[in-house]
Amino acid sequence: MYIGHFAAAAVLVTLVPASPVIPIAVGVAWPDLVWPVLVVMGREHVTVNRKDPLQRSIRFDSYPFSHSLVLSNLFTLVPAAIVALLYESVLLGVLFWVAAFSHWVLDLVVHLPDLPVLGFGGKDRTLGFGLWQYPRTAFVTEYIFFAAVVLLTARPTAFVGVLSGGLCLHLLNANSFFGFSSHNPFSTPTRLALITFVGYIGAIAWFTLAW
Repeated sequence: MYIGHFAAAAVLVTLVPASPVIPIAVGVAWPDLVWPVLVVMGREHVTVNRKDPLQRSIRFDSYPFSHSLVLSNLFTLVPAAIVALLYESVLLGVLFWVAAFSHWVLDLVVHLPDLPVLGFGGKDRTLGFGLWQYPRTAFVTEYIFFAAVVLLTARPTAFVGVLSGGLCLHLLNANSFFGFSSHNPFSTPTRLALITFVGYIGAIAWFTLAW
C-alpha cells in the first residue's frame, strides 16, 4: 500500500486538528522510510522478479525491523519520543506512534502472508490477507479507500489538492498493478528501495502542503 497510508494520516489530523501535519505524515510512512535504508545496508532483504513488474511478484524475504508487528513498533517508540521532545508534546509523540502502527495494519490487507508478527528472529508467524493477488482490484480499492476517507475528513477547500495529488501519485504506481511493461523497471533491491524512499518523501511533502 502506498497512497492508502495517508488515509490514516487524514483521520489522525482530523481527530486532533491542532496537531502539525508533517510528523503525522512522516509517521504513516515511517516503516517504508526505514525499510529502504535497511535494504541498502543489507539488514533486510527483498527479491525482485525482473521478468514481472507486478507488486505481487516482489518477495519480502526478511524485514523484521521495519515491518513486524511487535519489534518494529517497539523501535518506533524512539522516533516517537524524539517527535514528542521536538514539539514539546507527548500527544504528538503518541500520534506519530499510532500513525506508524497504522502502516502495519493497512499493509496487512494487501500483503501476501509475509508480514512478521514478532520480528525477534527464529521461526516467526507471518500474516497478510493478500489483496495484491488481485492487482487491478487492489489498485482501484486503495484509491477508493483513500478518497472516501479524505471526503469524510478533509475540509472542502482541500478536496481538489488532496484527491488530485493522491491520484497522480497513485497512478505513478500503476505499472505495478497493471503490468504495462514486460519487465520490472526497478530490477534490483537497491533500485526498488531507492524509488520507495523517494516516493514516500514526495508523498509526505504533497500531503503536508495539500492538507
